[in-house]
Amino acid sequence: MGIITELKGVPINQFTAFYPSRPFWACSKPDFSNQNREGWFHDQMAKEVFSRETDSYTIKVCRDGRIMLRIEALERDPEPEMPGGIEDIVKRWGDYLDYLNAFYLLLDSAMLQVSKFAYFNLHEITNRDAFRVRYEGGKSVGENIAIESIASVFQMGRHLSSYPHWMPIEYDSKIMMRQVVPLDVIQFASTQFESVLNAPGSEKDLASFAKSLSEYKVGNYETSLILAWFITEGSIAYLWERHLDGLNCEYENGQKKINRERRDLLVGRDFTISMISNLLELWDVLPNSLFKDVDAVRGFRNKIVHKLKYEPNATDTQLAMKTAQVMIERIWNISFIPSLGYSVTGI
Repeated sequence: MGIITELKGVPINQFTAFYPSRPFWACSKPDFSNQNREGWFHDQMAKEVFSRETDSYTIKVCRDGRIMLRIEALERDPEPEMPGGIEDIVKRWGDYLDYLNAFYLLLDSAMLQVSKFAYFNLHEITNRDAFRVRYEGGKSVGENIAIESIASVFQMGRHLSSYPHWMPIEYDSKIMMRQVVPLDVIQFASTQFESVLNAPGSEKDLASFAKSLSEYKVGNYETSLILAWFITEGSIAYLWERHLDGLNCEYENGQKKINRERRDLLVGRDFTISMISNLLELWDVLPNSLFKDVDAVRGFRNKIVHKLKYEPNATDTQLAMKTAQVMIERIWNISFIPSLGYSVTGI
């Protein structure tokens, strides 16, 4: 990863990209009526049908469903006193994956909110699925192939050579199965994603929710519930610290009502999430109904951690995700609708 550079006056930059595992046409289908022009297929597949660029990020969506993201803060070279290495690379990949998973979650939600249709089979995006794309002079000139992921099939699917020559390409199953995702869905997701960029830290909660939802879809309820609880637990801690800040004041002698020693006690290990959530409910920071949900999910989490005879079911896990979703909206003011359809087949 590196900052925007120039080679003989040609600007060079890079994006991190992914494909949803369920392929789609962005905005419209390709035109199969005129197949005589050289590059007729690839050019339509690779065409950027949506683009939004700000000082902090750029997002591009291609007709074949490729989603590309560039976060300027993640493309800067390390400071001289902090030379880049494997740890820096791993961290920046992790940061990028948080943003990619956050956008995927919002796109999945946008299909439900705008088109009233659950199309995407949301899955967690890992560094096996994501790949880097190099641009020179505003044009894509190279990319890594995600050989360990279905994404590689979609990457190669831009080329006619990937399809059998004995039948019209429009009848190939990889082409016929695709649905069109309308432009207004992509625009809606992009608008919501801008709220994420304007609220640093929100991408991590949204990415964690996407991972929780991904595990739920394949029946890994225990993992899903724990991931959702982490979001709720972190949100409770944040609300508690914000409430303490609101209670704090300065006495006439200049001393703080909640000094360093007192704050360390109030946010330390001895002050459990159970105690904190109870106090927040007593002070009307948490509505009683939300407190009851938090308390129930905390009980599920404790049974899992302490290896009691308990196996979470779909209902328990959905409550954990719903509680985490409410917390995300409360903390970050970002709302979304998760698609709770399963991603399993019969055996």
